[in-house]
Amino acid sequence: MPNSYTDVVNQAISLLDDLSNNEYQTLITPHFASSIGAHIRHIIDHFLALQDGLAKGHINYNVRHRHNQTEKFVDIAVQALHDINQWLSNLDEAICQQTILVTSEIDISHTKSSTCSSTLERELVFVSSHAIHHYALIRIMCSMQNISVPDFFGYAPATITHINRSA
Repeated sequence: MPNSYTDVVNQAISLLDDLSNNEYQTLITPHFASSIGAHIRHIIDHFLALQDGLAKGHINYNVRHRHNQTEKFVDIAVQALHDINQWLSNLDEAICQQTILVTSEIDISHTKSSTCSSTLERELVFVSSHAIHHYALIRIMCSMQNISVPDFFGYAPATITHINRSA
């Protein structure tokens, strides 16, 4: 299994290694309604939905662990991210190509979910891209708190490739 997905998770671990619980929990109102911790918990929830869904044969992104300790404490989040990396490291190509059902809420005005077929590989692409999107928001939150972030934190892989080719 390529390490691209673990690289994405490792970006969060690298950031969190230097963050205090206070910085992790800070709400930067009115600009953000969620803390860095809430964004990291949200990312972890998506990876866990994927992991749980693989075991059950049906990924349901609507079932998440909102407002838990992962959102409040850096060390708990880092451990959850290490656990996710361990899971990712044990995946093989055959499992990644398996078809799996995916359910996600799709309507902003009403409660409505859609279920479709996908593969674990496609969903790994989704949760990794989703994480990077949240990293971009976290990057701004860190900047507003004068916290430095790792190079390319919150940048899409294609953007990093473009920057490196243009240099």
